[in-house]
Amino acid sequence: MLQACKPLPTRSSHLLPTVVSLVALAASSCGTPTPGPELRYRTEREQAVRSALPPDAAGRFAGLRYYPFDPAARLRAIIAPIDPPEPLRIAASDGSLRPAHRVGRVRVRFPEGEATLTVFSLDDIQGEVPGLLFLPFRDAGAGTETYGAGRYLEVGSLPGGVVSLDFNRAYNPDCAYGIAGQCPITPPENTVPFAIRAGEMIPAGSH
Repeated sequence: MLQACKPLPTRSSHLLPTVVSLVALAASSCGTPTPGPELRYRTEREQAVRSALPPDAAGRFAGLRYYPFDPAARLRAIIAPIDPPEPLRIAASDGSLRPAHRVGRVRVRFPEGEATLTVFSLDDIQGEVPGLLFLPFRDAGAGTETYGAGRYLEVGSLPGGVVSLDFNRAYNPDCAYGIAGQCPITPPENTVPFAIRAGEMIPAGSH
């Protein structure tokens, strides 16, 4: 499982930006059963987090918390690239600045509203994961329902310039669980004015 946080002294992050128009693949419905692949993903994700926890945090770890699975949170879009990509440095949880590029933007549409988000590439992990696209975001539930510093989403590339975004798999940075790393802090430009109730929720006991 890929991680956007670069562990100290060595862990990693990802991603890429472009302008896009996203369309939901399926309508949301209450009580939708969680598909088998999603259950397996959540089990593997929790195991990965648990195995990385330092001893002091392991005793407090109560497992991952998720919103109910929502098929409408699976989106496709044609990404509008930023050409040439724009260099920048993204602040990280350890106080460092990580070199990155804005590579494009995407427009996400939910029943609660829509927003344009930037997709990034993280320069310091391109050697490990070439072409990885990274979308950090912070929604209106940050600090109450979702982690205050934002969540991460990995962007899947499809043929014809189309990308896939599955917000059911939006995940918290490692630092949300007490794992030391260089976790990118969501840039202000990727603040969403409404709640995205899909993916990982704020860890138990967080404020």
